[in-house]
Amino acid sequence: MSAGLKVPPPPDPARLLHWIDRLREHRALVWGDFVLDEYWRCRSSRVSREAPVLVLDWEQREVQPGGAANAALNLAAMGARVAAAGFVGDDAAGEELRRALRDRGVDTAALMALPGAHTVVKVRVTAGSAHTARQQVVRIDRGMAFAPPRASITRFARDLERAAEGARAIVLSDYGYDTVTPALASPRVRRWTARGAVVALDSRYRLARFRGVTLATPNESEAAAAAGTEVRDERDLKRVASRLRRALGARCLIVTRGRDGLTLWNAREQVSLPAWGGEEAVDVTGAGDAVVAAAVLALAAGAPPLLVAALANVAGSVAVSRRGAVAVGTGDLRRAIGRARGGEGSGSSAQPARRPATMRHAATRHVARAARGGARSAGRGR
Repeated sequence: MSAGLKVPPPPDPARLLHWIDRLREHRALVWGDFVLDEYWRCRSSRVSREAPVLVLDWEQREVQPGGAANAALNLAAMGARVAAAGFVGDDAAGEELRRALRDRGVDTAALMALPGAHTVVKVRVTAGSAHTARQQVVRIDRGMAFAPPRASITRFARDLERAAEGARAIVLSDYGYDTVTPALASPRVRRWTARGAVVALDSRYRLARFRGVTLATPNESEAAAAAGTEVRDERDLKRVASRLRRALGARCLIVTRGRDGLTLWNAREQVSLPAWGGEEAVDVTGAGDAVVAAAVLALAAGAPPLLVAALANVAGSVAVSRRGAVAVGTGDLRRAIGRARGGEGSGSSAQPARRPATMRHAATRHVARAARGGARSAGRGR
């Protein structure tokens, strides 16, 4: 790497597998913006005579928990005991989202249904012919920032504190809907880190305004926007990352970089890890949730930062190999490590590929450059 970032040797698969075993059974909390991802599966075979648009024949509807909910499901799939804290609307979509989380073992006692509010729903319409893969043709977002009344805020604060009791791993999942904000988070983050919890931040638009977190996991374009500068090469990236880590007061900063893998900054290391695996990305939706889940659990388990980053790298590669926001579990991590080392049970060293597809966000360099001035990145997969 021309800008001086160190590229360490590939991690020992046995050490990665050892830390995968230790991800389990931690108490975890996800506080953030909970989203229902809705998919309309359609078949396309003709163009309308009324306008130059596709005519879609509806086939089925599917839903998946998204946003902070997907982070919670990733934590649960990796063996954590997870509580969810946030807001949904007092509507059918909110109940559907809460039920989906409960069905997968997530405690939703602190996921409050606000009367009169609408659950955030993101509808993705996919289409294709009978013999081709379905591709997303349009996305429709419904929902706005939550503005709960004072009584609801007071009740939620109590529920949040109960949900955080005993949590070793806490994720702040900020998608811009004002469930978790820098002002609300600041005093709680200080208390939680003081008692030894690992607090991870995944913030799309307000990254540089949070303080005192243990870990942050932006993509390259989010990092550039938060620092107010372009990232044209690794020299720029080093300046951005150093500035952000100081601003956040974070012990570790992991910047994901699409097909270029990820970079890790802490007090001792500035290293670059090539993206894991060799398969082309299928869908980047929700891959950042897998990255932050693996990283926060590994830190909570006591893993060294370099192995934390390596496990996050593997988790992101698995996430982008699937369509939709599908949770990554410990079995998925094991299989990915087994494939990279030449098959399950092989004794050879893990060799991550140098040119795979994106591991988290498909955030290519031109997207990062477009982030100047705080522009909202389209590369997060949300």
